[in-house]
Amino acid sequence: LSVEPVIIEAAKVQAGQTFEVVCRNQGEEEIHLRLSLALFDQDEMGSVVFLEDAEAVQKARDVLLLDLEELSLEPKGKETVEVRLGGDDFDHLYAVLFIQSNEPGVQIRFAVLFLLSTAGNQADVSVVASRHHQQVLRFTVENGGRRHGPWEGELHLFGSAGQLGEKLPLTSGLVLAGRSRSVEVSLPGWVERVEIVSPQTGRSP
Repeated sequence: LSVEPVIIEAAKVQAGQTFEVVCRNQGEEEIHLRLSLALFDQDEMGSVVFLEDAEAVQKARDVLLLDLEELSLEPKGKETVEVRLGGDDFDHLYAVLFIQSNEPGVQIRFAVLFLLSTAGNQADVSVVASRHHQQVLRFTVENGGRRHGPWEGELHLFGSAGQLGEKLPLTSGLVLAGRSRSVEVSLPGWVERVEIVSPQTGRSP
């Protein structure tokens, strides 16, 4: 079984907009699948955390509408699942479509992540804390904007004589709107001081 895409990302979304997910059976036997919705979040290190409690499931189902909740795939067959946006009364929505085999034995579950925003502006991600200890730099970035996005900037690495030895481009990875995440970087042994340089906010020693 294959599912694509596994991430659907869209800004300026509007009610009635549709998204398509293609499921393919690459095997020699018929597969029965069950579809369901939930929400997701991220932990402090940026990993995806699924929210499958009743309230989260209901919120996802209130906004995203499935054209079907069960399907069968013939051998070598494919099916396109259509997901429609039922409303746009939100700044951002982080939902997940689960596609799970409905067969006895080992269960296979795919997760298709929806990162949707009604806003057109970019994410507002900035560095809010940092700590340099020995050869490890750990800093926290926070997204105060209305849509998801990464923090991007540079690390300026200084040696014992105070000279700038290297500029290191860096990105945090995705930060959901209203969330923060930690970033950890291993530094060369000669580094004595680090400056975090962001195009938006300048230097953060």
